[in-house]
Amino acid sequence: MCVNLPISFPSEAEQFRQQAELTRAMTPGQRILAVLDLLAVAETLSRSGGHWEAQLAYHAQCEREWQDRMKEFIAAHALAPSR
Repeated sequence: MCVNLPISFPSEAEQFRQQAELTRAMTPGQRILAVLDLLAVAETLSRSGGHWEAQLAYHAQCEREWQDRMKEFIAAHALAPSR
């Protein structure tokens, strides 16, 4: 069902085309700065979500478990006497 509104909205394809043109016009340095800006915004949103400490604790727990499993694996397989 198509609705005719008095306001025209750009199509998604047109928006993607415009964004691609803007990106192509950027220098490599500008592209890197844009990525760094995006990462900074993502970190700010992540920290403001209220679960930052819980996420860090969970990540640390997963890292410790992985390290323990790797130590067990190496002890069981890598240090076995060769034939």
